[in-house]
Amino acid sequence: MKVRRNRRFSAEFKQAAVERSLRSRDPLKVVAGKLGVHPKLLSRWRCALTKRDEQDSAPVPNEGPDKSAAALARENRKLKKKLERAELENEILKKANEHFAKLQE
Repeated sequence: MKVRRNRRFSAEFKQAAVERSLRSRDPLKVVAGKLGVHPKLLSRWRCALTKRDEQDSAPVPNEGPDKSAAALARENRKLKKKLERAELENEILKKANEHFAKLQE
């Protein structure tokens, strides 16, 4: 059986890890895996470093990405449907224009 020692992380590493996880569009689990820490530990660091304390007057600003990957995927599907409809309408107008041009002759 392997005995695992408790690792100690510096305050700078914790700060950088929290900032990276807040800026990233990736899920917390993915960011934690890239950093080599457990997701629950990173979550605990985020909670501790983003809330205001009496001792710490400047917490890490919790400004994540504007949209998640799922929201971007939904928006992409919606825009593709709009584009498809606009192309169909454009095709109908071209055919109608050809038809009326033939009638004019």
